[in-house]
Amino acid sequence: FGQHIANEAFNWAHCDYGTKNKKLLQRHKCNVLQCGHCVYKTNFESYLKRHLLKHKELKCATCDYKTNNKSYFKRHLLKHTDPKHFKCVHCDYGTNSKRNLKGHLLKHTDSKDFKCGDCDYKTNNRNYFKRHQLK
Repeated sequence: FGQHIANEAFNWAHCDYGTKNKKLLQRHKCNVLQCGHCVYKTNFESYLKRHLLKHKELKCATCDYKTNNKSYFKRHLLKHTDPKHFKCVHCDYGTNSKRNLKGHLLKHTDSKDFKCGDCDYKTNNRNYFKRHQLK
């Protein structure tokens, strides 16, 4: 019995690779898109585009802040914009971030909700407490 060999070749559009074996083509296609700046590889163009944003350095025009993270950069820019939409009722502090105002308001409270079991450290700021626990 003779084995039928297909005449069609499987070709990959991103390079000149071709084969008669579909599984070999699928294996070749794995991680075919590579970042030109680092070793990152992916099969998906949208993932590569998102990854490439990490290499684009975003610089603040007002100060020397730099980042590759677009959301961090947008949050940073709010520090320079006026008027401050969120104002403290206890002092002259103002911010454009509701989250930052909530953190600031903790400074005006006497309660210390987070207490270390190993020492006398107390705070009303969860992030400060977590940082303390790591020491």
